[in-house]
Amino acid sequence: MKLVKITEDLYLKSYFIESVEADGEESTLITMVSGEVFSPNIPIKKVLDAICGSEEHLVNDASMNILKAESINSGHLNQQKYPSR
Repeated sequence: MKLVKITEDLYLKSYFIESVEADGEESTLITMVSGEVFSPNIPIKKVLDAICGSEEHLVNDASMNILKAESINSGHLNQQKYPSR
């Protein structure tokens, strides 16, 4: 599973993204399979670039381990519902 950087403080596992839709020109709605919805104030093209693997948005393994530890408490990575495989 790929962890993608959507914004400076929002990282999501692409596998759990159900849908992405524009919410105006500068905002995007990201719906997760859990039903949770994120609305970053960035254009849909940047979100899609992140999900599709643009170099700008890739996160290496070392950074991912640090982000996991920081994100579990914030709810962006719910390890209870979606354990790593």
